[in-house]
Amino acid sequence: MAFDAHVLEVMISTPGDTAEEVATVKDASHGWNASRAPGAQTILLPRFWKTDSVPQISASGGQSVINSQLVDKADVVIALFDSRLGQETDSAVSGTAEEIERAADAGKPVHVYFSDEPIDRSKFDATEFARLEKFRAEMQSKGLLGVYTDLNDLAFKVRNALEDDVTEMGLGAPSVVRKGEHAVPRLTIEKRREQTGIDKKGAPKFTTRASVVVENKSQTVTAEALTIDFGDGLREHVYRQDDSPVDLPPLASLNWLMGLRMGMAEQSIVVFTWTENGKEHSERQPVTL
Repeated sequence: MAFDAHVLEVMISTPGDTAEEVATVKDASHGWNASRAPGAQTILLPRFWKTDSVPQISASGGQSVINSQLVDKADVVIALFDSRLGQETDSAVSGTAEEIERAADAGKPVHVYFSDEPIDRSKFDATEFARLEKFRAEMQSKGLLGVYTDLNDLAFKVRNALEDDVTEMGLGAPSVVRKGEHAVPRLTIEKRREQTGIDKKGAPKFTTRASVVVENKSQTVTAEALTIDFGDGLREHVYRQDDSPVDLPPLASLNWLMGLRMGMAEQSIVVFTWTENGKEHSERQPVTL
C-alpha cells in the first residue's frame, strides 16, 4: 500500500578502497526502509559519488562538483575509512575530509567510521596509512570517531546512527504537496567557509558565514502574504530588517544573513503562514542549527 513519507538523502563519503563498506551502508539503509519506513513515514535514500554524481566540468575542480551535487543536498553523511585517507584537495587533507567538514559546518549529522579490521598487506601503503592515522587522531579529539571490526558490525552501527538521526530530526507527519496543489515554503541554513587573510606564519585564516534561505519549492503556486516566525532558537540570530508579509513565487527564494554565536539553541521550530486563493495555510518546520 502506498504511503506518504519524508525522503532523507544519506551521502556515503569515502576514499576509493571501501567498496564493500559502501555496499554495506546501502544495504543497511534499505534494510531500515524495509522495517521502519512505513511507521516512521521516512525513507532513507543512500547516495554515493560513483553512482549518483553527474559528470560536470568545473573551474573549481571535481570536488566542488561533488560538494554541490551531493554534500550540500545531503541530510546525513556517513564517512568511511579503511587504510587510505584519499587525495588531497585545495582546502583539505582529502576529498572525504573536506566533505566531513563541509557537512558538519552546515549543521548536518555526520558519522565517521574507521576500520579496525586486519589490514590487507597487498593494499598496504605505509605513507598513506600514516596520513590516515594522523587524521584519525584529529577526529578522535573532536569526538567524531567510530570504529567497526567487520562489515556486520558496521551495518549494525550505521543502522543505529540513522535511527537516532530520524528520531532527533522529529520530522512528524510529512506534508506531501503534489504539483499544482499548494505552495511549499522551506527554510535551510547555508554555511560557507571563507578565507579572511593570512596569519603570521603564512597560513590562511578562515571564518564561517551563515545565511537563512527560505524557498518556495512549488513549481506552480505562489505563497501569498507569506510571514515567517523563526522560533525562539533562531529569531534573534537572523538579520532581518522587515517582517512585513511578502509574496513568494514558485521556486523563488529569500535570504538573510545570520549570526553564529556561542550558546545557540540546537533546534528551532519555524512557522510559515500564507494564503492561496484567499485561503490561509500554515506549516511548522523543525530546523537544526
